Amino acid sequence: MKKAILLVAAVLMLSFIPNVHAFVKTQGHVCDVDFAAEKVGDPNWVILDARSKAEYEDGHIPGAVNYGKPAVVVLKHAVDGRVVSVKEAEQLLGKIGLDNKKGLIIYGAKGDYHVTCEQLPIWMGVKEYYYLDGGYEAWAKGGKQVQTDAVTPTPAVFKADPAKMNKNLYVSTKEMIGIAKKQPKKVTIIDTRSPDEFNALENSTLRQGRIPGAISVPYEKNLDKETKKLLSLEALAAVYKDIPKDNAIILYCHRGCRTAYSFFALEWLGYKNVRIYEDSWIVYGARPDTPIENEHYINMRGTVAAAKDVPGLKARLDFLEERLNKLEKK
Repeated sequence: MKKAILLVAAVLMLSFIPNVHAFVKTQGHVCDVDFAAEKVGDPNWVILDARSKAEYEDGHIPGAVNYGKPAVVVLKHAVDGRVVSVKEAEQLLGKIGLDNKKGLIIYGAKGDYHVTCEQLPIWMGVKEYYYLDGGYEAWAKGGKQVQTDAVTPTPAVFKADPAKMNKNLYVSTKEMIGIAKKQPKKVTIIDTRSPDEFNALENSTLRQGRIPGAISVPYEKNLDKETKKLLSLEALAAVYKDIPKDNAIILYCHRGCRTAYSFFALEWLGYKNVRIYEDSWIVYGARPDTPIENEHYINMRGTVAAAKDVPGLKARLDFLEERLNKLEKK
């Protein structure tokens, strides 16, 4: 009878354990609100609110700085989304008051994968770097103090130290093509895009499909549906149970942003060689020389038809069509 009571009690206790992780303050490159709260006012830390200016001014973590626009449009190229050069990154990190002796905490809205900018701080060798799990909503919901007036950072000097940089973090397109062709056994490619993108049912570039051999693990699989915090280690282990830990893992999506949570999850689970194909599908799917699995091409007919309804474009298209007809007759 006593054993039966203990068994029931254990089952009841387990039923109350949430599917969200229970790490203490930090795990890998992720921190909770209590850890972030400890760093408020600490001169050895910079807290970057990576949201828009309007969101920042509506309320932010005390002492947090902001670029005046989303960090993703500052630290990534405006057109193709590649991360900025080392020299540009040095200047932009120094602009928010970061130097080589300080740690950095980045946060955005919950579930906003853009704010990590393909783990640029890891690539640059920032001394300590953390992403705030659950974003600003987790901070506000936790009853922490909120500030509304802007903070003007004191510029600092940040220099990338070759000895501390993670130069192996990014996979180049040239390297990715070689891997796609050779299909090495010790490499696992994870596509973090949506199932529709993976199955070539959604247009995003000239050519649709996926990198040969890639497996689909949409970024949402790593997150709690409501809080957008990372799942428990047990839940994440179930998501990645078929992926060997001694393999090199390459993550990609459309512009690199959605790789964020998979990167953190795999890092937690003990995968030692996790890399990001930073160019991702926006480059891979636009080139004619890349091997593609389940290849399909974007249909431009609808786009052209829609363009004719835009004021001024129809006349221009008609003019070009007329010119082409004349050239063909010559």
